[in-house]
Amino acid sequence: MALPKPLIGLGGKLLLARVADTLKSLCKELIVVVRRGQGDDVPDLGIALGMHVVTDVEGSEGPLSAISAGLAQATTPLAFVVGADYPFLSRALIIEMMRMAQVERHGRDSAVFVRYGNRLNPLHAVYPVDSWRGLTADALGEGLRSPTALMHRVLEEGIHPIQIMTEDEVERVDPRLLSLFDVDTLDDLGVAKRIIDTRNYHRVRPDLKRGGI
Repeated sequence: MALPKPLIGLGGKLLLARVADTLKSLCKELIVVVRRGQGDDVPDLGIALGMHVVTDVEGSEGPLSAISAGLAQATTPLAFVVGADYPFLSRALIIEMMRMAQVERHGRDSAVFVRYGNRLNPLHAVYPVDSWRGLTADALGEGLRSPTALMHRVLEEGIHPIQIMTEDEVERVDPRLLSLFDVDTLDDLGVAKRIIDTRNYHRVRPDLKRGGI
C-alpha cells in the first residue's frame, strides 16, 4: 500500500485516529513514533490528535527501534504499545492486560504479551517502561533489530517478569479477536471494511434499508 498505513481511511476515520480514539480514555499520554525525515502527514495528524510526536532517531531500523524511541519518552510506569494499523482495539482487553502487568512478580511489574498464531506479538503489548527502556536500548546497541528475538531472550534468561496471554484468554475478553487484527495488505483492508459494514448494518433501524427507506 503506497499510502502510509496510519493515513488509510476506514469507516470515515483514518487508522491512526481509530487507535487514538480507543486509547485516549485509557492512557494518560499518547505517543506516536515517526521515522526520521518522515515527509508525509503522519506527524501533523499525530499533533492534531493530541499525541506526542517522537522521532525514531535510529531511522528505519524496524519496530524494535520504534518501541525503544517511544519508551524513551514515556512518563508513565507502564506503556501499552500498539501498531498504528490496529483498527479494532478492545478497551476491555487493554484493561485486562494492564491489570495482569500490575500483578507483581519478584517485586516488579510484568510485561504482558499475547501469543497469537503461535507467535508472541510485540506490537499489542504492555511494557514496564523503566526496565524495557533499558532492555530495548541495550539490544539496539548490540545490533539486535527484532523485538521478537528480544522477547525470547528475556523469557529464556529470566531477565524480567513476563506474562503471556493465550488466544483462549483473549477470547474471553474479545470474543472475535478483532483487537489483534492489523491491516498489512489490501486484502486485510477489504476484510476490515467488511467488518465495519457488518457492524454498521446491525446499528441500522430495521425499517430502513441501505440508501433510504
